[in-house]
Amino acid sequence: MFRFLRPSLPQVAPPTTASVLLRWLTVCVFLCLAAAAGFYLVGALTEDVSTHRRDMNAAAYRAQIYFDQREALLRYLGDAVVTTDPAAAPADNEGVRQLPLDGPGGRPGQRLLLPARTEQTLQLLQTHLLLIDARGTHWLAGGRADVDIGQLPALPALQARSGSLAGTDPVYWLRAGDHGVALAQPIQAGADAAQWLVLLLDSAAASAMIDGQGIGGYALLDRQGQPTLSSVAPRLDSAGWKTLQQRQDDSFGAIWSSGVPRGVALVKSVGNDGWRLVYHLPPSLLLGDLAMPLLVCTGFLLLAGIALRLLRLRIDRQLLQPALLQHRRLLESLDFSSTVIDLAPVGICVLRRSDRRLLLSNQLLRDWLGEDSEDSDWQAPWRDHAGERGRGLEFTTHDGRQLQVLHAACRYQDDDVLLCVFHDISRHRQAQAALSSARQAADAANQAKSAFLATMSHEIRTPLYGVLGTLELLGHTALDARQSQYLRTIASSSSVLLQLISDVLDVSKIESGQLSLEPSAFSPRELTECVLRSFAAAATRKGLQVLVCTDPQLPARVLGDADRIRQVLGNLLNNAIKFTDHGRVVLRVRVVQRDGESSVLAWQVTDTGVGIAAEEQARLFEPFRQVRGTASAQGTGLGLSISDRLVRLMSGELRVVSEPGLGSSFTVRLPLPVVAGADDGPALLAEPPVYVRGRDSELVDSAVGWLRRWGASAQPLHGDPALLDHDGAILMEGEAETPLDWRGPRVVASIEGGEQPTERADGSLLVTLHGIGAIGHAVARQQRQRAPQPETVRPTAPAALGLRVLAVEDNPINRVILGEQLQALGCEVELAHDGLEALQLCRAQDFDLVVTDINMPRMDGHTFARHLRAEGNPVPVIGATANATAEERERCLASGMQGYLSKPIDIAGLRKALAAVRQGDPA
Repeated sequence: MFRFLRPSLPQVAPPTTASVLLRWLTVCVFLCLAAAAGFYLVGALTEDVSTHRRDMNAAAYRAQIYFDQREALLRYLGDAVVTTDPAAAPADNEGVRQLPLDGPGGRPGQRLLLPARTEQTLQLLQTHLLLIDARGTHWLAGGRADVDIGQLPALPALQARSGSLAGTDPVYWLRAGDHGVALAQPIQAGADAAQWLVLLLDSAAASAMIDGQGIGGYALLDRQGQPTLSSVAPRLDSAGWKTLQQRQDDSFGAIWSSGVPRGVALVKSVGNDGWRLVYHLPPSLLLGDLAMPLLVCTGFLLLAGIALRLLRLRIDRQLLQPALLQHRRLLESLDFSSTVIDLAPVGICVLRRSDRRLLLSNQLLRDWLGEDSEDSDWQAPWRDHAGERGRGLEFTTHDGRQLQVLHAACRYQDDDVLLCVFHDISRHRQAQAALSSARQAADAANQAKSAFLATMSHEIRTPLYGVLGTLELLGHTALDARQSQYLRTIASSSSVLLQLISDVLDVSKIESGQLSLEPSAFSPRELTECVLRSFAAAATRKGLQVLVCTDPQLPARVLGDADRIRQVLGNLLNNAIKFTDHGRVVLRVRVVQRDGESSVLAWQVTDTGVGIAAEEQARLFEPFRQVRGTASAQGTGLGLSISDRLVRLMSGELRVVSEPGLGSSFTVRLPLPVVAGADDGPALLAEPPVYVRGRDSELVDSAVGWLRRWGASAQPLHGDPALLDHDGAILMEGEAETPLDWRGPRVVASIEGGEQPTERADGSLLVTLHGIGAIGHAVARQQRQRAPQPETVRPTAPAALGLRVLAVEDNPINRVILGEQLQALGCEVELAHDGLEALQLCRAQDFDLVVTDINMPRMDGHTFARHLRAEGNPVPVIGATANATAEERERCLASGMQGYLSKPIDIAGLRKALAAVRQGDPA
């Protein structure tokens, strides 16, 4: 029986071991630093000794030159000894002294020729020339009273050394007592020379020449190793002198005495008589040179010792102790993990990858699969396929349990293993099956809803077309005032019903993601003014003041879906007028941001209505949501929901600020690209100036801005207007509080005015207050002093189209209405009941255009259009359907039609579609 085996935990050294190891590591690091400092000091000592050695060699070289010059001088004097005829008189040679050397042991006529120049050389080299023979020691040149010549060796001592040196012209070095060194050379060759030339050196000059800068002490040792000239004697003990005396060859090295270093010395041979020159560096001098490096290394090692100790303490406190604590926690965590795995709600096991042998498992998995035997679920195919890349295995146990196996490769006890996790997905599969069934049911219900809405739209729009079309045709007949009022009431109610159907369809399209935008270039100013004018009459009937204020910085044209923006603004204005009983409603549009070819525009609708409570604002944009407590709340509750969704579809945002009893403010912010193009406003003149007067300063500033934008010199009217030049200036005024006595040109903007300016009895022009473009045209007319226009401007009737049109409609009422609408447009009309009859008529007659319904018995509109195109008939076809969807429009164009109309159809829309198809553009 397999049990969940807890992994064996490694044995960890006790805390003291880690601390001891850290201490040893600290000691090793300190020793390494000490060794580095030692190497540094050795290097510094070596460099210092090398420097002193160079100085010693330089001083020894100068001393050798010094002694070599004097040996050469002595040899020269020896060569200057000549032998002449004793009977002959000395030659009179000016400037050369002839010193007789024919004393005891000398040859007859033997003389020393001593030129004046040689005497000068003797003086320059600070030397004295003497003669030693059997009679004693005699001065030959440069004698001085302070020199005791008695300290020089006698002739027997010289004769004892005669012939001891090899070579020609040997020079013997002599101790001269207190006078230092003397050089001697025999005048006669042989073992027992009786006469010797001696060159006595000045001891002070010789000492000065031997000594040098940075060489320590010096000593000139004779053949027996005794110092003749020395500055070292006081600094060396007998053992040190003994070491120096034992060095015969040229050498450089340390001097040791009783195992103690006594410095370093350089030994150099001078002359050929075995004399040596010694330079000695005492330890004190070397230590003095190494004082700074020693101080630096000592300070470095001291600081390093302190830093290493602090570092050891810090590592022990921040690394070792936390690591030991973490280790204890890890042990606890491993123990806790083992317990958690045993109690986990999933099955867990570990398989060795090489032979699929089970290494461990938890109790839950053993409960699910039983024991690992030949006939248990452990031998299911999952065990062989575990570890294959990208496979999540599922299998069913003997008791019907559905398990999912997830696996991951890892290491366990130095083996490559697979960690397998088993999930019981029985309930999940059941839930998936139920969810799939529910999704299918929801999709079916959604399709049924869409089909129901489309069917209801078609079934309602079809009779509604008959109602609205009949009302429109009735409006073209002569009616009295009461009949006209009844007609307007019926038309208004029918329009509300049509709007309700359109809103329901829009909601359905938005929820299904089928609503698409159709961007085009439009003027934001004209769109705003047009929307307001369509609601101005309704607001005026309620006694409300309705105003429009446009930003003079607006772009001339932008790119966007003007119809959807108009729908949003219409919903907001409709609600504002509906929930406002007194006061005013204002529609504003301004530029929020302008950056090159991009802009952000904001439309704002404010009212002084009942306001909306804060708890209602959170759910204001939900479908079919109406504000509670408003007695005048009429409608479906879809307007704000559709507006919010349309604004978000256009990447904008819709905000509301409201306070009960004070009113509401709805703001629509939309990013709209700017379309390049000229301003579509009137071209005004800078002269005469225009003065603007009105009760609302915001409207006055807006009017001044637009007039200035179009070229006029406009400004608000301040002060006494009687001071102004009435004949030159133009007064543009809105609904002022008090009439103004003004005899000059005047433009009056009022809600009673129309879009075309009309001349009043006093010569002023009356124009609508709800269109700054109309105001601009009126000002332009006054500026150019155009001829007076009639008070009422009647639009000219559109020209008759003169087309021969085939109207195909299965509904008899709609067929008659469509025929009369076409006749009202000046078309010759032929009627057909369905597509089959229309196809026969097209084969028999020629038509300029065909307007056909889509859903008809026997042959629908799509089939009819395809048959026409298959037979090669190029007659343009316009489809008319109550199914107002974008998909239906695409199907019409795909079947070969040139246009598309949505029922109910009005005469203006029908004329526009016919004209577009006639010009070759899709309607």
